[in-house]
Amino acid sequence: MRDILLEKIELLRQRMVNMGLEFGLDHPKVLEYSIQIDQLHNELNQIDHSLSKVVDTSSKKSYRFYLLENKAHFA
Repeated sequence: MRDILLEKIELLRQRMVNMGLEFGLDHPKVLEYSIQIDQLHNELNQIDHSLSKVVDTSSKKSYRFYLLENKAHFA
C-alpha cells in the first residue's frame, strides 16, 4: 500500500510540475494536483505512524543531549 501511494504521489508531482511549467504555478489544475498530493502525503504519514507503533522499540537506545561549557555532548 505504501509503495502504491509513493507511485501515485510521484505521478501527480510530475503532472503538477508539467502543468506548472506550461500554465504557471497559480493555475487551478496545478493547485488541484497540489491538494491531491497533500492528501496522499497525509495518508502516507498515517501509515508510517501506525507502522511505527508496531515496531519493537525495546531494542532502541535513547540518547540525551546536553550542553556543558559551550560544548555539545551526547550521553
